Amino acid sequence: MSDTAFIRFLFQHRTARNWSISEMARRSGLTQPEVSRIESGKRLPTIRHVKGVAEAFSQAPVAGSHEPQDYAGWLVRLVDMAERARQDARVAPGRWARRSKSA
Repeated sequence: MSDTAFIRFLFQHRTARNWSISEMARRSGLTQPEVSRIESGKRLPTIRHVKGVAEAFSQAPVAGSHEPQDYAGWLVRLVDMAERARQDARVAPGRWARRSKSA
């Protein structure tokens, strides 16, 4: 899987809060390997991941930023990006494309 808007967005907002991957995992209710695999592009984000990330970011807003201010706002933004990442993975060459063709 290649670098996606979801990956860049997650990394940018996690680092804006000075969170490590383990801190992001703790705040989102995800495991550290899940967060790491998503950020490295080895795992596609699911709705469970999106909900966890939205919850974490909505509980710790960055002052003076143009971020969504509540859980629903984060959810809308993240769902769109995650779905685009999943669609792109279906048509891109590689592991994910092979999986969707055989399914």
